[in-house]
Amino acid sequence: MKWLIRILIVLAVLILGLLWFGYSKIDDLLKLGIEKAGSEALQVPVKLEKASVSVFSGAGSLEGLEIGTPAGFSVPKTLRIGKTEVAIDTAASKEDRIVIKHIRVIEPDIHLELGPGGTNLSQIARNARTTADAIAPSAPASGTAPAPSNPQQAMKLQVDEVLITGAKVNASAGVLPGAKAIVTLPEIKLTSLGTGPEGVTPAELTALILSRLADEAVKAGAGGAVENLLKGGNIKVDTQELKQSVNELKKLFGK
Repeated sequence: MKWLIRILIVLAVLILGLLWFGYSKIDDLLKLGIEKAGSEALQVPVKLEKASVSVFSGAGSLEGLEIGTPAGFSVPKTLRIGKTEVAIDTAASKEDRIVIKHIRVIEPDIHLELGPGGTNLSQIARNARTTADAIAPSAPASGTAPAPSNPQQAMKLQVDEVLITGAKVNASAGVLPGAKAIVTLPEIKLTSLGTGPEGVTPAELTALILSRLADEAVKAGAGGAVENLLKGGNIKVDTQELKQSVNELKKLFGK
């Protein structure tokens, strides 16, 4: 009997140890997952300093999220978010559907650059939409069973509210290095995302948020500020950088 008790104790310790190890690594796995999936979906580098989530309360946060810049643009990064708070409704969430009470994006720093085909932010939003469309399950033919879906296709999200506050846009035009304009956006709120039976995928949610952010930047005057860079509007000019760029142009044309 004693040896049986000892075996049970050892098994209990091993199980508790495995559970503790797995729980302690959740944040690291979440961080790596966001960086990998984000980079693939947005087609630009995505880096994250820290991720944390509680499997009991559903509260989580992302710190130091940085989204890179698409090819053809010169700014070192497109978006940096110091902190994002997420609240998951653990009671309402199911195996194939995660219900998120709110996502709060706090003071994102946007580096908006105007290029030939639009801004870097709008290009990333289009990349996210392309990814969302690519992984969306196609409707099965009549009378046939639906094709098995991959985990990305099976994952559905419902987000009750997304709130973006204190967003700051640093606008620049690639055609005029050294000229910049800074605009602060009003509060942005999106509600009832994915409340239907189809929900939204993570890529679709990202595309919705980035598209709205790009649209609001234009409405608030960030897009106009980029145009004003060529009209002498309310802008800040780095004279040293501008002078250096002019000298490079002179060298280019042999003058």
